[in-house]
Amino acid sequence: MGSRESVVRKLRSADASDTIVHEYDAATPASIAVIHAICAVSDVDPIEAPTELGFVLHEHINPDALDTLLGDGTGDGETVITFKISNERPYTVDISDDGRIEVQRSSAPR
Repeated sequence: MGSRESVVRKLRSADASDTIVHEYDAATPASIAVIHAICAVSDVDPIEAPTELGFVLHEHINPDALDTLLGDGTGDGETVITFKISNERPYTVDISDDGRIEVQRSSAPR
């Protein structure tokens, strides 16, 4: 991805869950990009994320390990990490070493 700016694109799926596709590069560590993608799908300012979302990333995954495993987003896409964040509205995060993040926010459990 080089020096391109991060790209955020919202998608709507048939089951009414929200999905965001976000790209990161060497200018933004993977862990920070995950937060931005979660905030984008939730329409939350990243500064307000801990309060508005009700969690911090390190409660669910080690951000340093995520950054180390995924590097600067210029990989071949063969390393993919998937994790879930269980909260009022659960999130599923897929992030790969080629700079692609997909965050799906599911409907609130009833």
